[in-house]
Amino acid sequence: MVGFMGKFTETKLVAAIGCTLVLGLASVRAAEFQLKTRCQADGALVTLGDLADVFAVDQQQADRLAAIELFPAPVASRQRFVRLREIQELLMSRGVNLVEHRFSGSSQVAVLGGSRLAESAPAPRPLSSFAAQQAERRLGRTLVQYLQQAASANQGWTVQFSLTSDQARLLSDGTADISISGGAAPWTGSQRFEVTADTAGGPIRFSLDVQVSLPPATVTSVRSLSRGAVICAADVELCRGTSSDGAFAGFYSLDEVIGKQTTRAIPEGQAFRQEWVRQPLLVRRGEVVTLTALSAGIRVRTMARARDDGSLGELISVESLTDRKSFFARVAAVREVEVYGRAIRADGGGVSRVVRR
Repeated sequence: MVGFMGKFTETKLVAAIGCTLVLGLASVRAAEFQLKTRCQADGALVTLGDLADVFAVDQQQADRLAAIELFPAPVASRQRFVRLREIQELLMSRGVNLVEHRFSGSSQVAVLGGSRLAESAPAPRPLSSFAAQQAERRLGRTLVQYLQQAASANQGWTVQFSLTSDQARLLSDGTADISISGGAAPWTGSQRFEVTADTAGGPIRFSLDVQVSLPPATVTSVRSLSRGAVICAADVELCRGTSSDGAFAGFYSLDEVIGKQTTRAIPEGQAFRQEWVRQPLLVRRGEVVTLTALSAGIRVRTMARARDDGSLGELISVESLTDRKSFFARVAAVREVEVYGRAIRADGGGVSRVVRR
């Protein structure tokens, strides 16, 4: 009898410990809300049970939580996208302590309006690729306008994003006004915007991740420059813009053009092309230049006549003032050229030694 009572007491003790553990777990996580991807609003108000499957140890508690009313249901044939954060804020406003509960499942729920079950509702007609592209272009223009107002109207903003079929169908209605909010400085890179479409059934809002970029800044003339002008810092600036020429070969740093010389007239506001500038001419054709010949530590200076224009470091043809023989020399400074040891003759007569005088 004593043994039987001992076993009975031990059984009750194990059961009590088990109940204590269950109650402890229940207090830590009273319920789990598994959000659906989409749902159908059966009544005038959308409840938590419409948006999520509610799991709890106490079924009555789960039923009470599922019956919490959150917001009015969309009108028939319309839908509304509700994010997880919005659901949490609505529950907090209803006095629900979120610390006691756990959320899982989808991060956004599409709520369909109407009284019929979602399974029995006819599937929407597929959206044509042309209509989807039109919706994306329309939203793209709205995003660029928003960026021009929020950041700078002089920037050539580029936006890249993708729409779901439901979002594209919503924006394909040309009568729905689209407004944008969100984003943050410096406005480039990955940005999240809130898109609101004012439809006949009321405003519908969804979040959109957008990749925002700017074209590279190119060197542009501040004033008109004549051919042969030496460019200074006050003549140029960096300006962002879009170019229709995909093979545009310009400059993206002011240091690349300052100090160089124009090869043609450049109007004000024109982006520089690489073929429009060159190093300044230090030697001009027909000028008498100083020729320095260097060889084995010996430096000999004489006079010659330039037969070509030349910039610093370029090889040009020069001719001796004594025997009118031509050879190549490298431009070293203003009206100065130099050769090293032997120089290549420019008249095709082979190699001739420079006469030291």
